[in-house]
Amino acid sequence: MYDIDDLSYKLFGNKIDYDLFDDTLFHFQSCVFKYPSVAFFNQLPLLVALQIFVSALLAYPLYRLNVETIITKNETSIMLISRTVFTFLFALPFVFYQPIYVIRALDIHHIGLRMVLMTLPINGGLRILESYFGFTSTLCSKHFSNYFAYFCCPFILKFDEKTEEPARATMKYILEKLKMIGLYFIYTGSLMSILWHYDWELLKIGPKVDSFDHSFRELVSWRHLINNYLVALTLSLGLQQSTCGVSLLFTFAFGYQTEDVVLSPMFKSTSVSDFWGKRWNVSVHKGLKNGAYKPMRKLTNSRIMGALSAFIVSGIIHEYVNLVLFDVVEYKSKQVMFFCWNACLISLEYFLGSFESVQIIVTKIPKPFITALVLCSALPVAHLFTGDWIVHGYFDAVMYAETTILCRSP
Repeated sequence: MYDIDDLSYKLFGNKIDYDLFDDTLFHFQSCVFKYPSVAFFNQLPLLVALQIFVSALLAYPLYRLNVETIITKNETSIMLISRTVFTFLFALPFVFYQPIYVIRALDIHHIGLRMVLMTLPINGGLRILESYFGFTSTLCSKHFSNYFAYFCCPFILKFDEKTEEPARATMKYILEKLKMIGLYFIYTGSLMSILWHYDWELLKIGPKVDSFDHSFRELVSWRHLINNYLVALTLSLGLQQSTCGVSLLFTFAFGYQTEDVVLSPMFKSTSVSDFWGKRWNVSVHKGLKNGAYKPMRKLTNSRIMGALSAFIVSGIIHEYVNLVLFDVVEYKSKQVMFFCWNACLISLEYFLGSFESVQIIVTKIPKPFITALVLCSALPVAHLFTGDWIVHGYFDAVMYAETTILCRSP
């Protein structure tokens, strides 16, 4: 029999830090066609299963202490203290420390695998907050089996509106998801094949991608905007691909359908609120809406304060993600600054949208042009979000999970 160290070595001994060119299917001249790392996809399902298992352990006490207590409206002062202590002194610290412990225990080096461990602290952490403040949806809180499936789902569980139960997966559904994953492998791999050769900066400009040293002229230059757009597009495609794949693993385990997490934000967004609220990482948006926006709006009766709190919480969460992914100890508040900027854009949108003349003008502008304006409102500062990810090797790490074409430098 193996002890825990032997078992972890057997499962996670391959650190996936070898030369990308080692995964070569065939080559032509100085270029190679690279297939995804087998070791990466051997380890990924194990980490997904671990996240689901930990979620399952938390689901019952959260339902009994938070969800059920609020539904029955039978809360005593002792119950309030008990669930407050459990939520803020145990559940939240536990889900945020759990990835750090797992990374150290299994000695996980690969940034892509570390990212898999972020599903529980991000989505699970926000679901813990929504359960405490009483904003878990009616369908999810109908009974414990619904909540259990909801809390265990890494992203967005789909419900059947007629039965008010989780929607069962069919073979047609699974084949459609597999087709979607295949298409995103092509899209993401193709774009990454190009950008990898330029160190993720297609058009060179003066300042480093992760710096604060951009002048205003550099921030609005077309080169900077294109660079940020291509990296954001790569992140968007990769996010859609990975969330779809991880959700499919959940489907195989539970037999339930899930909803798409990324809905073409880089091509179809009609406003800043549409970009963040309905298209970019909808799973996190739902968590922020129920775990941060609604509680703050209820407390202050202010829509703007609710939006600001949601973006600040999002920024803090992303700072935490950077810390865990990259072992970065310095805190430069880049993520918080980026999301605060977008909170200001949302507030400006609320203000301008209240004018009838603005509403009339917007209806007459072609949608592609509106999407371009929406993106350009955030792209000048998008490097605050993506710059550290480039410098610390996130995209280089994701290359191991993609089918790409690589060419050696002459």
